[in-house]
Amino acid sequence: MAETILITGGSGFIGLQLTRELAKEGNRIVVFDLMAPEPIADVEEGRVVHVRGDVTSLPQVLNAVRDSEADSIIHLAALLSEPSEANPWASININGMGTYHILEAARLFRVKKVIFTSSMAVYVNSRYRVEVADEKTVQKPQIIYGVLKAFGENLGLYYHGKFGVDFRGVRFPNLIGPNVATPGFGQYNSKIIECAMLAMPFEVNVPEDTVIPLLYIKDAIKSLIQLYHAREERLLTRVYNVGQIMPPPRTIDIVTVVKKYFPDAQITFKPDPRSAAIVGSTPREIKGDRAQEEWGWSASYSLDEAVKDFIETRSLV
Repeated sequence: MAETILITGGSGFIGLQLTRELAKEGNRIVVFDLMAPEPIADVEEGRVVHVRGDVTSLPQVLNAVRDSEADSIIHLAALLSEPSEANPWASININGMGTYHILEAARLFRVKKVIFTSSMAVYVNSRYRVEVADEKTVQKPQIIYGVLKAFGENLGLYYHGKFGVDFRGVRFPNLIGPNVATPGFGQYNSKIIECAMLAMPFEVNVPEDTVIPLLYIKDAIKSLIQLYHAREERLLTRVYNVGQIMPPPRTIDIVTVVKKYFPDAQITFKPDPRSAAIVGSTPREIKGDRAQEEWGWSASYSLDEAVKDFIETRSLV
């Protein structure tokens, strides 16, 4: 049955593609964002509306949720890892208080469900690094982005237990896909492909043998839609890892695949110690078994398939 879905950060990397897919299902999408979303050519006119707003403002969030009569909220709005480290106070407002505002609005206006996008950053810690992470892995995040994602997960679970909010979330690994604009410590993976396509030199700021869990953007969108449609009685875990591209590729493996398509790509390596230390503190593998067991999730794209689709999709833009 079609619903009204409010998507915070709906103009961003994930939000725009998620908006398209949910609108094509017949839902009415309210994009709550400081920026208006780009026009979506293959979506019926009037199916997507934009409400200009800031998640750090509780009155703006309350007004948007009330006025839109949202059935569900998908909370994507966030300051990513690199700018969060540069300005942790802004991150606390956006990633911390913004999530609280969304949950409080959901409680007050009895929104059916709230979907939250968390991150493998909850596991990033150089001192307590784990090789393989699942839902039982202890979270000791070392960067503010991870701290606030862990806060958002636990606050959502509190709102579920205390107030009955149907809170559900996914923990994404690093996402690769076309047109990444927002800076983050793992965005070099997408930039390797995009710069090769544009015949632009690119300098990678981590070592060649770096392994970071990756997921293709189309799989990320699929996971959110699947979790959105999942029957609540099956959701025992509530916040899920969604796995990754397997086997886990090294950065040099991505370069090798890209050079099959662009043999003259100018990709060089000049590791930055700070970035390399943070990226090197992530688990090598994120297990997605609970998502598979409870709502049938599985990733579709291998590394080769992801790079091929990235190139074909980016060529159409």
